[in-house]
Amino acid sequence: MRRELYRAIANLLDLGKSGILMTALIEKDGCLETYKALLDDGCLTLEDEVWRPFWEQAAAALPQGALPCMADVDGVCVFFEQVSPHQQLVICGGGHIAKPLAEIGALRDFDVTVIDDRPEFANRERFPTAREVVCAPFEQALDAMERSDEMYYVIVTNGHLHDRGCLQRVLDHGRFAYCGMIGSRKKVSVVMEQMERSGYARELLDRVYAPIGLRIGAQTPAEIAVCIAAQLIQVRSGRAGDGFDRAALDALAQGVPMMLATVVSKRVSAPRAVGAKLLTDGERLFGTIGGGAGEAQVMALTREVLDSGAARLVECDMTNQDAGKAGMVCGGVTTVLLEPIQ
Repeated sequence: MRRELYRAIANLLDLGKSGILMTALIEKDGCLETYKALLDDGCLTLEDEVWRPFWEQAAAALPQGALPCMADVDGVCVFFEQVSPHQQLVICGGGHIAKPLAEIGALRDFDVTVIDDRPEFANRERFPTAREVVCAPFEQALDAMERSDEMYYVIVTNGHLHDRGCLQRVLDHGRFAYCGMIGSRKKVSVVMEQMERSGYARELLDRVYAPIGLRIGAQTPAEIAVCIAAQLIQVRSGRAGDGFDRAALDALAQGVPMMLATVVSKRVSAPRAVGAKLLTDGERLFGTIGGGAGEAQVMALTREVLDSGAARLVECDMTNQDAGKAGMVCGGVTTVLLEPIQ
């Protein structure tokens, strides 16, 4: 039945939709077993119908915070993660910065949406690489969008009032991986103070990258687009959301025996975020959990995990000293779930 589950995930992503993959970790007779379910718009795809009452309970108890995360459901440890096709980059404003940023975003595998209320700045000829170009009032367009935890918002409109209106809409919905707003430090400070007085929590405002972009001395619109894109990549690399490689999903759906490695927790400055995945049959390799000694440790267990047919949790300890010896800039400790997919 697991083959059908991965086929359902592939079909979901082909439709451009997101879902929640839930993995239960259960100790049985000294061995670790995993059971999975996919939640899509309230509908469950299960490996075993016997588990339906439990998965319905788990779906009802879906954590409200950011995913991925581990949570207890009726005494069972469950790992919740979102599976999404591509991260979506929403650029509010179709001006001189948006044009090169949309091109870079598409090159970096974002699904790009550009919003502007001016027809001359919101058209397919201006943004040929964007998935969608919306010519509508900013607030209206944002309200009409489906939201997910993998949304990246860049606010670069042609006016301060539009900037603030877009920011309010993004924060009101609350679900995003990244939100950045252009502006001088003085302008940003004024806007943030006004919004805090309006009732927005400081913790939420602190999630906004403003002034936007990495400080690399950018001057021209193209250079500013580069510094924004660099920040998007920086944030994305520190998050989960790599998800499943499409070719790997095809192999799983065909029943090819593989070992799936998923980072389920990390401490200190580990190189990959929770949710990062690696899939291997011992020869082919899809994805990465950080490379180096930690990944080599996991890869060395492939045959053992496949032969035993049992899942296991492995701690990959890359302390700063070990990382330095391996030529890495960061260390840390990751806990990795290894699952045989037979």
